[in-house]
Order: sequence, then structure tokens, then C-alpha cells
Amino acid sequence: MDIERAKSILNILADGINPVTGEVLSSEDSCNQVEVVRALNTILRTVEIQQISLAKQKRQNAGKPWTEKEEFELCKMFDEGRTRKEICEYFKRTDGAIAARLVKLGRISERDEFRVRT
Repeated sequence: MDIERAKSILNILADGINPVTGEVLSSEDSCNQVEVVRALNTILRTVEIQQISLAKQKRQNAGKPWTEKEEFELCKMFDEGRTRKEICEYFKRTDGAIAARLVKLGRISERDEFRVRT
């Protein structure tokens, strides 16, 4: 099960609905108790904050100027055939930013699809 599906199930449950049957939970159901609903919402907020934080970390260099050293390293990694994912994670920039820099450096043309590389 992926995290988005798990979050969906917990959201439905926190709303007092059985996520399997779609039926409204009785007021006596343990998942419909105030403390349990608060716990579910706390977990959901925590997961959302962590997902936002991870997304920001992956792009922490977004908008920052490239140094000559970074451009050299980018060309080296590209010429070595490193994967898009490896390069993006290394530089903490999006694949669009990497592709734009590779175009500027003459490593790919604007028609090339850097995003397709695995």
C-alpha cells in the first residue's frame, strides 16, 4: 500500500466512516472516539509536514545560481550516463532545472527529453 492510499483511508476513518464499507461509524465505535480521531488527525498532519519537508529538501538548491564547479560536475555525471534521479538528488534540483542547465551547457538540445532518461 502506498502512503497516499493509507492517508486516504485514515482521513475517511477520522471522518467517522468505515473506509471499507462506506457506512457511518456508530458513536460507540472506538474509531469514533474523540481521542482516537485526534490521534488520526495528528498522524495525518505529521505525515503531510514530513512530505512537504522532504520535497523542499530535494529542491533546496532551486533558484540558486550554478557554480563553475557544479556545471563541471553536472557535465561529468551526464557524460558518465548517470540516471536523471541520481543527478537530481545529487544537485538537489528538479529535472527541469537540470535539463535547462544541460541545454545551456550544450550537452542536450531543447528537443531532447532529459526527463525520459532513467
